[in-house]
Amino acid sequence: MTLEKKIFLCVLLPFISSCTFVTVEGPDLLTGADSIVEIEFVESAPKDRFIITNAGACVLEELMVELDLSQSAGMLIFDTSAEGAGVEVFQPFEVEEGNIVQLATDSVNDGDTELALRNTDLSPGDMASFAIDVDDTLPKGELGQIRVTDSEISGATVGVTVGDSEMKLAEFDNGSLASVKLPVCPPAQ
Repeated sequence: MTLEKKIFLCVLLPFISSCTFVTVEGPDLLTGADSIVEIEFVESAPKDRFIITNAGACVLEELMVELDLSQSAGMLIFDTSAEGAGVEVFQPFEVEEGNIVQLATDSVNDGDTELALRNTDLSPGDMASFAIDVDDTLPKGELGQIRVTDSEISGATVGVTVGDSEMKLAEFDNGSLASVKLPVCPPAQ
């Protein structure tokens, strides 16, 4: 995501003066040199998506992301097989973009609420994404159990670590976005 800042620019010359707004774009004009990782959940059929974006000014090496759906308002789960806790349509974990590798196991089990992954590096403005099916387990979900609303993912958490840095946590908001602010340019490993 590119942020922009408007600068009021005036030129004063003899007999002529002019002022205008100039837009300056950059990945981190509003936050200095902070590192920001945004994780967005996108409800879609047949595959839901999680998009990880480096919205900061630093290259993030050895980026670790841990998703935890257990505290989500919709009591969300990963639906990865025809059998188990999910409803109807299912989709296994699939990397779509980036150098994403799952941690702990080679697969996400049907009904799991946690997922940990690593992305080797993510430059400013770059994205990584993966697809998987997410279902709610509410008896009467807003859109049924096979589709997830923005409010149903709220409360789910994401933890982000870069290299040896301390894990920083954020919750998904009612717009299906979690924004994690990291220390200023974490050291590369």
